[in-house]
Amino acid sequence: MRRLRWSLPILLALAGGAAAIASDSKKAPPEPFYRKYLVPGTPLDDQIIEQEKRVEAHPDDANLRNDFGNLLAERRFPNEAAEQYEIALKLDKKNFVSAYNLGLVRESQGRTRDAISAYEKSIKRKPGFPQSRFRLGRLYEHTNQPQSAVKEYAEALWIDPNMRDPKRNPLIVDCELIYLASLVNYRQDVAVAAMADSHVYFDADRFRKLPTNRSISSKEVEGEAPAETVTPREVGAPASPGAAGASEPVRHAPRTAPAAGAPAPPPGMMAAPGERPTPVPRRPASGRPQPAPSVAPSPPPPPAESVEPTPVPEAPPEAETAPEVEPS
Repeated sequence: MRRLRWSLPILLALAGGAAAIASDSKKAPPEPFYRKYLVPGTPLDDQIIEQEKRVEAHPDDANLRNDFGNLLAERRFPNEAAEQYEIALKLDKKNFVSAYNLGLVRESQGRTRDAISAYEKSIKRKPGFPQSRFRLGRLYEHTNQPQSAVKEYAEALWIDPNMRDPKRNPLIVDCELIYLASLVNYRQDVAVAAMADSHVYFDADRFRKLPTNRSISSKEVEGEAPAETVTPREVGAPASPGAAGASEPVRHAPRTAPAAGAPAPPPGMMAAPGERPTPVPRRPASGRPQPAPSVAPSPPPPPAESVEPTPVPEAPPEAETAPEVEPS
């Protein structure tokens, strides 16, 4: 009986502790770090809230996780974005775009080794993805690994030659080893030009419109959504309602046909309605246009002076002479 009296309180205490642990495990998980900084009514914050609900409804969808990470990265929550990318990589073993986006986030944080590892994982899952190869080559160049950088540049430019264009790829301007990659690709370019079925080796058409300076959504990779034509900002850049410094397109005045009955300008002359025709310099045999000779306008003739007639003096009257008288 004494043992039962002493053991009963101990059993009750243990049962109470187990119940408390069970109740704690049933509690809701802690609130995410980013949620308290979201402002309702802001377009980007509203998108994050909506995407969070979609992820909670379908937690095993890797594409939803990837796009959720893109929104968090744009809102400058890199750690939370990286967490979503890593979950997406675990859910889908063939997912390569989340590894690329993870490399962008780590690169924006200055974690170069982690970024290189992420790009290498993306290339391992999709060797023909030129964006990952270009970004990896860029990091190799910045970490003084020129041979590896040239190799990745060559692969990226061979898959997508349009990456040489700064309008297509703004990051190309600070890459100093691109010319070596072009030399490496010369023989391959000649060989591929002679192949009629080179497109079967990689699906470059899917990736030639994708950017290299921002995160990529799942719909863009699958071709369901067109890639943005406006050059976006880097991952981690502050959100802005409009692109600063955007200029309006130049609008040219439409050309109007000359009025009926108006004389047409002679050959070699160009004239706009209401303007005097301007001579067009003809191109000589050498191929270089010669400037039109500048002829100074001749001064107007001076006005004619009015000459008054000179008065003619009248002849003096003849003196009257007395008649001669003959002598008697």
